[in-house]
Amino acid sequence: LPEECLGLVFDRLDTRGRNVASLVCRRWLLAEANSRKILSLSAPLSLPVSCLESSLMRFPVLSKLGLKCERGVPSITDEGLVLIATHCRRLSKLKLKNCTGLQDDGLVAFAAAVCRASFRSFSCCSCGFGSRGLNAIIKNCVALEDLSVKRLRMGGEPGQLVEGPSKLKRLSIKNILDGGHAFTPLIASSKHLHTLIIFKATGQWDKLLELSVEGLSELTELRIEKLHLGDQGLVALAKCRKLQVLFLARTPECSNTGLSAIANGCRSLRKLHVDGCFTGRIGDKGLLAVGERCPELKELVLIGVSVTSNSLGIVFTNCMGLERLAVWNSETFGDGELACIGSKCQALRKLCIKCCPISDQGLEALASGCPSLTKVKIKRCRSVSASGAASLMMAHDGLVVTLEADQ
Repeated sequence: LPEECLGLVFDRLDTRGRNVASLVCRRWLLAEANSRKILSLSAPLSLPVSCLESSLMRFPVLSKLGLKCERGVPSITDEGLVLIATHCRRLSKLKLKNCTGLQDDGLVAFAAAVCRASFRSFSCCSCGFGSRGLNAIIKNCVALEDLSVKRLRMGGEPGQLVEGPSKLKRLSIKNILDGGHAFTPLIASSKHLHTLIIFKATGQWDKLLELSVEGLSELTELRIEKLHLGDQGLVALAKCRKLQVLFLARTPECSNTGLSAIANGCRSLRKLHVDGCFTGRIGDKGLLAVGERCPELKELVLIGVSVTSNSLGIVFTNCMGLERLAVWNSETFGDGELACIGSKCQALRKLCIKCCPISDQGLEALASGCPSLTKVKIKRCRSVSASGAASLMMAHDGLVVTLEADQ
């Protein structure tokens, strides 16, 4: 086979297959090295610099590189980042995990050397650098499209991140416990941001989102979890008119008022996940607004939300394309709500119910409708029997019903 064809063959193999095939002969070893674009390395401090350099030099077309180290084990130092920038001339994505030996100076040097059009994605978790190193990436990597930051200490100088690159499309912020506010300028300046994920980051996010949301006119996906966020923040987010996917979890200060504002402003919603944290602040009123104003909804997940057929009936009537529905831990979701689903959900394909007061009688009502149903999962619903689940499965050809008993 010509070298080009051999490279295409290697591209179709998984990592293990590539490693095994490369041992057949020297020609195949060379062909595998010249075609490998993705590499993941363990990077403890004990790894000699010469070994890292030889590994990088072996793969000339490498575009995606991951370095990881075990927790509590010292990692490679800044010298490793300089080697990556020197030898990986086609690098488009770098992922660093538990590399505590990498400091701000190393990331600054890396960013200055890698400021090329091909570098588009940077991900870091539990590393030794902070806001100064991230600022270097943001300022120098003008083609950056994806930035993921997890478990970094952001309390050092400078405290704020600078305005972001104009091409940034995805930003993920997770477990930032001492400087979540530092990301406000970055969020506000990312005019082309499509996806924003904020998980367990400190700060008064109502005010932070009010300051930064004006420029997010292109935002289509938002995932929020464990934030100090209330209705004021949701009202600000309602200005994101193109929003299609919203995950709202473990934000106990949010209520029907905020969800109604989202429904009124973001009428293109296609996926909505709400974890009400058992507070009772989100229920029929908020869901009614969603049903009345978001007709394109296809996926709805409700956890700990007090919901009844009063609101679900409006959702099922207006959102005729609803395909996936999950209701967990709702004391108000019973047989009447199942009957509502059976009579109105013509397009529903997947249904999951957990810890709700439904019974075999409700399953009978469900069996009489939902012609598109293909999968039903029932977990920890004490009044549902195995025979009831079997009867539901027999009512529809090709329907798979999974029943998990209470534990």
